[in-house]
Amino acid sequence: MHLFSLSRGLLFACLLAAAPLTAAPDKVVAPRADPNEIARSLGNTFAEVAEKVSPSVVVINVTRGPDSSDSTGPDEQLDPFEYFHKGPGKTPAPPRDYGESQGSGFIVRSDGYIFTNNHVIQGADKIRVRLKDGRTFDAQIVGIPDEKTDVAVVKIDAKNLPVAAIGDSDTIRPGEWTIAIGAPFNLDYSVTVGVLSGKVRDRLGATVYEEYLQTQATINPGNSGGPLLDIDGRVIGINTLIKTRGGGFNFYNANVGFAIPIKLAQKVGNLLITKGKVERPWIGIDIRTLSEAPEFKGLIKGVNQGVLVMAIRPETPAYNTGLKPGDVITNIDGAPVTSARDLQKQVLDKQIGQTVRLAVMRDGKTMAVNVKTGLQPSTQQVASHTPSSHSEANQSFGITVQPVTREIAEQYNLTEKQGLLITEVEEDSPSARSGLVAGMVITEVDGKRITTVADLKNLLKKGDASKASLLQVSKDGVRSLVILRPDAPPDSDN
Repeated sequence: MHLFSLSRGLLFACLLAAAPLTAAPDKVVAPRADPNEIARSLGNTFAEVAEKVSPSVVVINVTRGPDSSDSTGPDEQLDPFEYFHKGPGKTPAPPRDYGESQGSGFIVRSDGYIFTNNHVIQGADKIRVRLKDGRTFDAQIVGIPDEKTDVAVVKIDAKNLPVAAIGDSDTIRPGEWTIAIGAPFNLDYSVTVGVLSGKVRDRLGATVYEEYLQTQATINPGNSGGPLLDIDGRVIGINTLIKTRGGGFNFYNANVGFAIPIKLAQKVGNLLITKGKVERPWIGIDIRTLSEAPEFKGLIKGVNQGVLVMAIRPETPAYNTGLKPGDVITNIDGAPVTSARDLQKQVLDKQIGQTVRLAVMRDGKTMAVNVKTGLQPSTQQVASHTPSSHSEANQSFGITVQPVTREIAEQYNLTEKQGLLITEVEEDSPSARSGLVAGMVITEVDGKRITTVADLKNLLKKGDASKASLLQVSKDGVRSLVILRPDAPPDSDN
């Protein structure tokens, strides 16, 4: 009976294996997508975006006379490679040729307000705007264009104009499609496509406040001021910069373009329209991300992350607060800061006149400094002094100094009343290579105040080429930080 039951069980199992399982649904196999159809669909999407948005894009023609001395951007007969690589804080060179230049823009209000770049219209004697339908208008600059973000607004006398839809530059992700429309090389309404390559690109040295979108969509001279769009045809940025390499007959585009995020551009543009200018809070310090300053390793004690105070400007909110060059800011109003950009954004979010509380590390100890924000000036004017007389040299560092007295301070209009005035710096010396110049007043060495030449000699440990010293210096009222290295290498072009 047992064998019979087992046999029947085996037979039943075999029958089950051989029989079709009619109770289960058939497997659904999706039809294979036609690659050509996918390509056609994507191409149609790009074409529809171009058709929809182009009426809100404008071509901007600018005329400059021979007296125009304003700096320019890559749209005014300037090699973009030279423009892009001027270096941090440097402005582009003036136009090589006067006359007409061309850029782009896009309409943000139906009554004629247009966003573009400051460098497109800077120094203009006359601005003409041409619409997609062929109409042309004289344009006026609205308010004071913002050099610190390169955003400008112009206005034409027209009504019921097509307006560009605004997207969200915060939520778009690297890898998503982007579309640029503009007038590169006088080729009006050119459309290029590529993915968003990156976000929050800064330290490009083009403007003060940088958080660019990086796009693979090809942009060239003439695209500046035009819109960068998402795949739905909404503006996510203002095309502004290109990175190129010299070569060939002129240059080639490395497909590395940068756009101002529309969120930032809107904030600035709306202030220009409503108030005529951009007002920002500040506290008056020059800063650097500590983790990105390896040369200070071993010189800044007790902290590895934060924002290093490099300089404090005169007659600013921070100047008389007790904050010093060499301090490391780790926190503002309870919010930790690890980078210069973090601190910059935090301060910009404050109100002018608002008191902020900074947590500061100094010599391995934590302290609090309260600073009341002020109105950030549009420019910083710096005077120069070249004093010399009654000085004593420190030959090992190539520097000549003299104690600051009341008479010396009055003679050279020094803001520091104590310290050592640098009267001469030997060319190609360690002091020169470290950034010391005549007219600076050395006030501290490695955190210790100095008032005599003997103080300086003792603290610098003459002849010890292995030791770098951290100097606090002041020039024209700006207090800053300098690393003096006895073995500082000569300058190199490599």
